[in-house]
Amino acid sequence: MSFRVLAGMPNSEAEMVLAARFEELGTADLVATRPTTSALLDAAGEFPELDVVLVHQDLGPAPVFDAIRDLSHRHPQLAILLVSTTMDPDTFTGAMEAGARGVLSEDAGIAELESRVAKAAEWSRTLRRHLESASLDLPASGVRGRIVTVSGAKGGVGTTTCAVHLAMASAGAGRVVCLVDLDLQTGDLPAFLNLRHRRSISDLVDAGDDITPGMLSETLYVDPRGPHVLLAPEHGERGEDVDARATRRVLSALRSRYELVIVDCGSIMNEATAMAVELADTAVVAVTPDVPAMRGAQRLMAMWDRLQIRTQDSVFSLVTRHSRRNEVQPDFLRQLMGTRVLRTPVPANYRALEPGENNGDPTKVTDEALRRAFARLAGELNLLNAPDGGTGGGKGGVPVQPGGVGAPVRPVRPSRDGSPSTRDVSGFLNATTPDTARSPSGGHPAPPGVSGNGYRPGSGVPGGSGGFRG
Repeated sequence: MSFRVLAGMPNSEAEMVLAARFEELGTADLVATRPTTSALLDAAGEFPELDVVLVHQDLGPAPVFDAIRDLSHRHPQLAILLVSTTMDPDTFTGAMEAGARGVLSEDAGIAELESRVAKAAEWSRTLRRHLESASLDLPASGVRGRIVTVSGAKGGVGTTTCAVHLAMASAGAGRVVCLVDLDLQTGDLPAFLNLRHRRSISDLVDAGDDITPGMLSETLYVDPRGPHVLLAPEHGERGEDVDARATRRVLSALRSRYELVIVDCGSIMNEATAMAVELADTAVVAVTPDVPAMRGAQRLMAMWDRLQIRTQDSVFSLVTRHSRRNEVQPDFLRQLMGTRVLRTPVPANYRALEPGENNGDPTKVTDEALRRAFARLAGELNLLNAPDGGTGGGKGGVPVQPGGVGAPVRPVRPSRDGSPSTRDVSGFLNATTPDTARSPSGGHPAPPGVSGNGYRPGSGVPGGSGGFRG
């Protein structure tokens, strides 16, 4: 059986040269080539039994070492070889640290190409056999986890409300969920969940390329009601530290340890939210049935398309504040916007949301129409089912079930002592000492202190944030 090789080549000339060399090889097949890093990441999950990935040093638009690191995190069984024009020590060091198996010269001969590919492929197949024989249970593996982003067409359309309730519905169905607040200047998750601000995503920016479970355990909040939570910085100016590269590292680390990562992107596009939308398996835009919101959604999706972040046909619109008395109905909105609209709208029942938002406890929302709406939305977005063994590929990789599930939200199963269960398969709770303190704001465990691994997270100023926000 021939070895199967995928390649990322920056231009057609390099692609033709490589294809001609592989035609002379009898031990390896070039199954596909891709011209960009994002297309290469997508393709790595499309071809079964892939052995080797060749990544050219000039491949873009993302930095090539970041692309290699992302590939090795998502597909640890693949052998990655960097095709380089410069064979200097810095290139070797950068490639090895990113997760490549070796560096291959761009002008390598047929014999060297065949030898290097064969050795890399043998390593890949040996590792795959070990993984299969071990029958590893990876419910929250980076190869399995899904990322869903929720963005707002404009401010006030209910982006955070939808993200919170989708996370609660998914956790209630037994999924291991992380809720990320990427609205870096005006994030409201502390108010919605009654959390004190001590750690945030900005504390992970200086963690380097290897974000360990210990670092995450000190930064994430374990909400007893289900999802783990990664907050935005308390002070908006700290959000500038979270750039595209940092966002990629953080979300890749979360994807490798959670079944589901739901990201609240807010209504403002920046480097961080653009990277999150590009990495996401499913991207959702919340829009109210009015002309300003629809125009805002069209501008946002058109910008994503122009910047090659995500095409419009791979985005789902979620209608909020729906009422039969509205002048614009979901079917008409679908025709106006030319996008896919989720079948289940969120009803315009503002008063029913007040108990949850004013008290910082989403479980206090008892209105059946709202609960059914969020449960059906979670079903439509395929958030209630366990990951299927496919890989998170970004840009719309997870299909939406037609018609939605519409199953009621199952409550989180209580533990023996009567407290809600926080089933943890990610390993975070055991990564550091289990000595956690209860937060006085809502009974949520506060992150443990700084561990002895040399990581020093920044210290936010604690402050209560529950209650009514006008």
